[in-house]
Amino acid sequence: MLSSRFLASVLLSAALAQGKPPSSHKPTSSQEPTSSSASAATPTQASTTSAFFATPPASLSVPADFTGQPFFQTDFLKAFFPGFGPSQTSVEPQPLITDPVGKNVFPLDLTNPKTIPTANLEDPVVLPPSLLTSSPVVVSPNKNLSTPGSIALRQAAFFEISQILNNTLGSFNSTCSQCVGSLVIAKDLALTAPWEVSPLLIDICNLVQFSAFGSCEQEFSANSDGQIATQLLANADVSGLDGQWMCARNTIPLRKTCPQPAPSDISAVLATWFTKPKPANAKAPPPSGKAPLKVVHLSDFHIDPRYAIGTEANCSDFLCCRPGVSNPDVPVGSFSLPAPRFGAYECDTPWMLSNTIMHAIGPLTGINSKSSTPANTFTIFTGDLTSHDNDNQLSRAYVEYVESAVYSQFKDHLVGPVYAAMGNHDTWPQAFDAPHSIQPGQLSAQFEWNYGHLAKLWETEGWISEQVSKVSQATYSAYSTLTPQGLKIITINTDFWYTGNWFNFINMSNPDVSGMLRFVTDALQAAEDAGQRVWIIGHVLTGWDGTSAFPNGPNLFYQIIERFSPHVIANVFMGHIHDEVRYLYYQNNGTVMNADTALTTTWVGGSVTPLAGLNSGFSMYEVDPETFDVMEAYTWFADVNSFHQLDSQTEVGAAYHFEYSTRDTYGGGFDWPATAPLNATWWHHVSESFLTTPSLVDKWTLNQGRQSALTQNCTSTECQQAKVCYLRSGSPPVAARCTKGHGSVQE
Repeated sequence: MLSSRFLASVLLSAALAQGKPPSSHKPTSSQEPTSSSASAATPTQASTTSAFFATPPASLSVPADFTGQPFFQTDFLKAFFPGFGPSQTSVEPQPLITDPVGKNVFPLDLTNPKTIPTANLEDPVVLPPSLLTSSPVVVSPNKNLSTPGSIALRQAAFFEISQILNNTLGSFNSTCSQCVGSLVIAKDLALTAPWEVSPLLIDICNLVQFSAFGSCEQEFSANSDGQIATQLLANADVSGLDGQWMCARNTIPLRKTCPQPAPSDISAVLATWFTKPKPANAKAPPPSGKAPLKVVHLSDFHIDPRYAIGTEANCSDFLCCRPGVSNPDVPVGSFSLPAPRFGAYECDTPWMLSNTIMHAIGPLTGINSKSSTPANTFTIFTGDLTSHDNDNQLSRAYVEYVESAVYSQFKDHLVGPVYAAMGNHDTWPQAFDAPHSIQPGQLSAQFEWNYGHLAKLWETEGWISEQVSKVSQATYSAYSTLTPQGLKIITINTDFWYTGNWFNFINMSNPDVSGMLRFVTDALQAAEDAGQRVWIIGHVLTGWDGTSAFPNGPNLFYQIIERFSPHVIANVFMGHIHDEVRYLYYQNNGTVMNADTALTTTWVGGSVTPLAGLNSGFSMYEVDPETFDVMEAYTWFADVNSFHQLDSQTEVGAAYHFEYSTRDTYGGGFDWPATAPLNATWWHHVSESFLTTPSLVDKWTLNQGRQSALTQNCTSTECQQAKVCYLRSGSPPVAARCTKGHGSVQE
């Protein structure tokens, strides 16, 4: 139950902020109309004199807290499907979402929690060429291409792989060689009868009891990840380095049995990579001293329109807060934690939380349509819009729905343009992007539907030009553009170094198979020639604890950062891990790490989604309008642990609270001018403070999870030293020297 003391304090502060007594807002019926404006009342803003957690600095002139409405506000999304209206408390709302590009309204069955599909029966299955045709096989997921002859080939392959895995003939001296030998057999089938590979992988998955996402059938069916696995087998050098890497990871259903290969030597690549040498005495420009820009940073939104109130929020099977999930520790039909309507720690972002954060950002940051203009503000989004469904539950249409829903909210609620990077979840099948170098063309173009949709959507919303949109469509949703303030933004598709993108196993010795890093380098060279400052925006981080990315691409990226820092690159921004962290790049690949060699900072944004075990949050940076250095950074959070208390009342909604000032929290242990930026040198000094003042590491750890009730303090010397090591690690090879296991505060 929501305590009377808590409720009274929230209502009082809300009333003070609005200048009127608190009022009750209750639904009048259980059935909602398809259009309503009943819940469009002004949200409450708590007084700064009684902060929930911390008081923002007076210079911000903003309230410490924001309390949203108890129901879905309809100032933007006004029409809803019958039975899923804005004032419901037993089901999440289902607003009608229109695709800004195609102008079509997405159907209810796409997002109704009662109609979640178990297989994608709409989108084509793309398979590599077989001996029967020189073109890829692009077929309906319902079409069966099997013949008695192809089935016999699959059965023979399964028999031979079974013998290899069991080492029946005793001809293998290691489990690594058994794995590689099995890949060779599977590759032969992929080249001969590719439509038989998915059932083969399902059989192997069941044989070795592989830990699949969902069941073996759900992960490796042809209309899920099976088609990608087939393309991988057909194109990878499975008996060489590619195969060694595949067997060092749980990629296809063969257990991780090979040691991870060492990073490739990229010295030959670097010898000809840069067209011009780094200018002598390259330095960052001095602070301008002018009034700062305000830049909002959002990351990992992961909206879940299929969120079901009252279902199990602490389930044993991923994803929680969905129909059919359970907790084995409670009796059947009971729930350890019924899913609250505003969200839970093991679930993605419901519509109610999405609606609240969109209304909270303006009042809490001081950036709203009445007091700000695009001339002094913009937003960056570092990727991941889509909920964490298994691929068999997703589709192209679902991804387009999520892109339309979230970006439309950004357009309506945020001031100024939004510069966004594509996340690994923002496609289907999720995490996969094929390089243009893979042939035939049907394979390299299989994700063009998504690149085109995103580029046109960003263009339609007015965030990028038609010319930039065309480049983005041709460059995996990456682009380079100039902000109204004169900052060059370069966004990149980081799936091309992500460990979850199976296409990255093809030609592992090449650090830039996709050409993405060539694109980045050329854009940076153009910026250097023009005297421009640059922000790089991506999703999957290259550094911190080194677990998210393969080493070769990030290793080359590190050298690119060094070449163009600190005079061109002002900052790098990433997301992906949901924790809020920072990490540094140094000269000479981090050979010597000190304040003089620190070059550039990557700011990893905390997630909007509470998954897994985090508080929802967002950040805002105060940015020098000429150097585009970050002068100050602030973070806000919502206390997800208390959301269940809101379900017993309809007086108030979820709240967001000021969490901390970066400069005030971490900058007290060393001399640093108030007019100097929070650059890489500043962050290196912070890392030194961590070594002498362990209590700062505790603060950092709590800030990683935005004060989550589930976060454990980092109290051991090993943990504290590991986090300092991570903070100084800009790539997996650099992070390899760090103690593992302390990178995340998630469950």
